[in-house]
Amino acid sequence: MDTNDFAIKKENIFLTFLAGWSVFLSTIRLSFKHIIIPVAGELFGILLISLVPILEYREMINVKATPDGWIYFALSLSGLIIFIYSLWKFFVVLCGVNLLARDIYDDRAIANISFYTSDVLRKKWSYIRFLTGYLAIALIFAALSAGIMFFEAKLVVYNFITSTANITLLLIQSGIFLTYILFSNIIIQQYSFNRILGFWEVIKRTFKFIGRNFTGLTILSFITVIFSNIIAYIVQVLITFLITNPLGLSADNSAGVAVRFTIGFIINAFIMVLFQYIYARFYLLEQNSYNYPSNLN
Repeated sequence: MDTNDFAIKKENIFLTFLAGWSVFLSTIRLSFKHIIIPVAGELFGILLISLVPILEYREMINVKATPDGWIYFALSLSGLIIFIYSLWKFFVVLCGVNLLARDIYDDRAIANISFYTSDVLRKKWSYIRFLTGYLAIALIFAALSAGIMFFEAKLVVYNFITSTANITLLLIQSGIFLTYILFSNIIIQQYSFNRILGFWEVIKRTFKFIGRNFTGLTILSFITVIFSNIIAYIVQVLITFLITNPLGLSADNSAGVAVRFTIGFIINAFIMVLFQYIYARFYLLEQNSYNYPSNLN
């Protein structure tokens, strides 16, 4: 792979998106098994977790009353452990992909993805603390949105004051949603490239980066959201065709739902990896532009 073709240079948002796509396709052989293995683990964990609800609500079996019911609960608990562990391994891959992307965009020699993930695992407790903190912040954003929706539901009398309040709450909710989108789209890059920093310093620098690159990051986020929706629509159409024609299943029965969920879950995982290449390039480009403007071509 000639990394010189993807070296960081001055470019617009659309070229950044296309460059990320090109690198993703060029490196898919390096990272495929590292992506698919944790994703398969997540799916297996979800299957085990679902055993009790499926037996209780679909098969109409009272699991608690059956002699071997404890086995199903044990399997569901095992599924939860497998899911969390596989999700952790997937996030390790996401961080490793960013380190790989940095070497490609900086025109350095690149290694196998295992080299980068092992580098992440050397400071795994730092990464675990970061992911825990990130989850807490995500929950705060969710709680704020839920709180606003609760207040909106209370405004049932429509007059000038309530209409103004509704518009205000809608604007606040939109602002919270946009902030979270921008925050979640760049936070892993901020951590991956600044792992020596503490959690709160990473968070502070993330919001500083968002403020400094608000317009460009917003445009890129909208591009990736639109792209995700287009891919989701195409995948759903293809899956529906596959289910109803070659497989002869109904798109709404259990088997059809399972196929749709599994394929969609796998595709979404690869899209998340693709986004790492795109946002890593955007991050490095803007950092180079901010710190070393004379080095840009």
